Amino acid sequence: MKKLIVCKSGQKSTKSRVIDSSKQCLITKHYTYQYSSQENPGFSLVEVIAVVLMVGILATIAIPSWNAFINRQRVGKANEAVLTVLQKARQEAKNKKLKYSVSFRNSNNLPELAFHPDSETPDFSKDKTFSDLGLKTGQISIGSNLNNPNQGTSSVSLITTTVKKITFDNNGTLPVDATVPIKIVVASSSSNITQTNGLKRCVIIETLLGGMRSAKDSACN
Repeated sequence: MKKLIVCKSGQKSTKSRVIDSSKQCLITKHYTYQYSSQENPGFSLVEVIAVVLMVGILATIAIPSWNAFINRQRVGKANEAVLTVLQKARQEAKNKKLKYSVSFRNSNNLPELAFHPDSETPDFSKDKTFSDLGLKTGQISIGSNLNNPNQGTSSVSLITTTVKKITFDNNGTLPVDATVPIKIVVASSSSNITQTNGLKRCVIIETLLGGMRSAKDSACN
């Protein structure tokens, strides 16, 4: 004799002999649970390896682009800081009718500058222009075409521990014996200072009147 058993889950089971209906429901539910659990077994090893490889490839592509972006931002901010200090020195010279200078040097592979009256010795420890930008040793380099104070040459070279200086007279202009253009160049590395196609930003003082502008890359050579 066949007996129809209806379980709470809505499952139906037909057997050729009479059995306890509650046990039959438990058996049916047990097999239903096993079947359902096998439909979502998780990720296979091959799938995991494929995902890891894809992430690695994307990282390889993205990291150099990100580093290049950070370098551009860093060099740009440093150059803006140089322009701001030079403009401040020119304005102070005009306002106070005194000669004001901006001095540059490299110390322990970190550029430094000092804004000061020309009659005073530059104190690089007071000015935090570059350190306030969060710059660390070796992240940027600074160069110039200065040979002597206010004397520009035709080529740009790396500024070392020897101080390079730009001085504005009491009218906020360059002295009459100055040679222009004068360039202060900021780059992401010391090698880029002298390379013709490296990542560079610069401030150019173009005239004896102290006219300044910013430029980049090949214009900074």
